[in-house]
Amino acid sequence: MKPAPSVRTLAWLSCGLSLAALQTAAHGVEFSTSGFGTVGYAVSDQPYHYQRFIDDKGTFKRDTVLGAQVDAKLSSEWSATVQAKVAPSLHNDEDWSLTASWAFVSWRPDNDWLVRMGKQRVPMYLNSENMDVGQTYDFARLPFEMYGLSPSNDFKGLSVSRSWLPDVGDVTLDVFHGEADISARAHTRDLGPVFMPVSTTITGSVLTLRKDASTWRLGLHHTVTRRRDGQDFPSHYNYGDLGGGLYAYNILGASKTSSIVNDVVTLGADMELAPDWRLVSEFARNIQKRTENGANTAGGYVAVLHKVGAFTPYVSYAKLRSMGVSVRVAEALNGAQSPFYPDVVNMSQRAASDAIMVYDQDTVAVGTSYALTSQSKIKAEWARTRIGNRSATVDSPAGEDVVRRQRINVLSLNYSFVF
Repeated sequence: MKPAPSVRTLAWLSCGLSLAALQTAAHGVEFSTSGFGTVGYAVSDQPYHYQRFIDDKGTFKRDTVLGAQVDAKLSSEWSATVQAKVAPSLHNDEDWSLTASWAFVSWRPDNDWLVRMGKQRVPMYLNSENMDVGQTYDFARLPFEMYGLSPSNDFKGLSVSRSWLPDVGDVTLDVFHGEADISARAHTRDLGPVFMPVSTTITGSVLTLRKDASTWRLGLHHTVTRRRDGQDFPSHYNYGDLGGGLYAYNILGASKTSSIVNDVVTLGADMELAPDWRLVSEFARNIQKRTENGANTAGGYVAVLHKVGAFTPYVSYAKLRSMGVSVRVAEALNGAQSPFYPDVVNMSQRAASDAIMVYDQDTVAVGTSYALTSQSKIKAEWARTRIGNRSATVDSPAGEDVVRRQRINVLSLNYSFVF
């Protein structure tokens, strides 16, 4: 799929401004480099995969990431940033991939304004900008119940930031627009993992308040997602006679929509309760439109952290729920099985059910980080996730019902560093 004209225009504009900045900076460019990484191991007490990779055999793929960043100061107003990382591929479950998380040009005409053009991070969460840099936070793993909600964490486009310094603290308003090409993953019991290439247009605004050692954030995001192969999404499955007196959901004859719309509201707070005590909490409501088969969710977490010397132990509780018609549709499709149906019909009902991103889970986690130096940490965490009716975070085994009403215990050990 060719990029939309607006994004293509932004790309040409970014190139033009980059050349202008380079000409302005002809007298010299200042470079700085940095690196980061996490080597993480996770193991559960269940044989099926949880969060793509975690099972009772253990894995390094869930949390391991290595990256580097180059910043170039082109002039007093212009700069450029490129950040690349190696992590498990987002297009399949086998490969590792090298991708650019950041690749943008910045223009700061004064201390109050900042304009960025290129590939950058969606400022949705408290840790959006640094979510790959594990050394910057004490959690062994940022709660999936919150950090797994976004249709995309990166975008290519334009962002504008405006800052103020009123008496209440440091206030920043971010407004952004762009596109992201991603692969939406679903796991089906008969076909295994399936990756659908999609293109998402993202528009949003985020208001952030920082005062002393505390941060508050409110975000509003609007996304429109289309398939990159030009096909439509199924929006409604009709139940009826498939012919010959056979009654089931007509998967091939489903109603269609060319795009899926998500409106996401996020709230976050990282507060200093007392010296060495912190309360961190985030909440998101993801409202999906134009389909009965989407992730209409609400999720969030609350955590308390206490710094004791080099240790920072914490306890957290996270919850993620789907709601509305998508839950009922997924259950109806999953229950539409009959020994009198041909195998292909039973499989089509299961596959359609598995493709709907339904979540019903909550997680209690206890962990700690230990600062080896100011630039490295060791982390350990035990987390217990309760799966309710079902959850798309679990790859249900072939030939069985979806995993439901089970508990998954996960032990994680990480080493994170920056340099």
